[in-house]
Amino acid sequence: MFFFAAAIAIHIDLASLFTRHHEGKTPPPVTCGITTVSHKFVGTPGAVFRYDGDRYQVPPTGWIELIAVKGVATYDVSGRALPLNVWPRDEFGTETVQLPSQF
Repeated sequence: MFFFAAAIAIHIDLASLFTRHHEGKTPPPVTCGITTVSHKFVGTPGAVFRYDGDRYQVPPTGWIELIAVKGVATYDVSGRALPLNVWPRDEFGTETVQLPSQF
C-alpha cells in the first residue's frame, strides 16, 4: 500500500512539472518569421526565367509555383535580375509574380 501511495505522489509531482498555470496571464502571441512561402510565376506559356540559379519554363497552364528559398531576392528574365517581394502576397504567403512578356 505504501508503494502505491508513493507512486501516486510521484505522478502528481511529475505532472505539475509539465503543466503550466497561466492564471491571470495572457500567453504570448504565436508568430512566424516567414512571410513568403512560395512564388507563383505567371506568364506566357513557354516563357523562360531563372530562380535561385535554376532555369524554369512556364507550362501551358500559364503559371508555375515554386517554394520560396530563404535569402533569394531576385529572379532573372533574359539575363536581367528583377526584384522579388514587391508583388502581392495572399493570406497563405504566396507571392504572385507577373513575368514580363518581353525586354
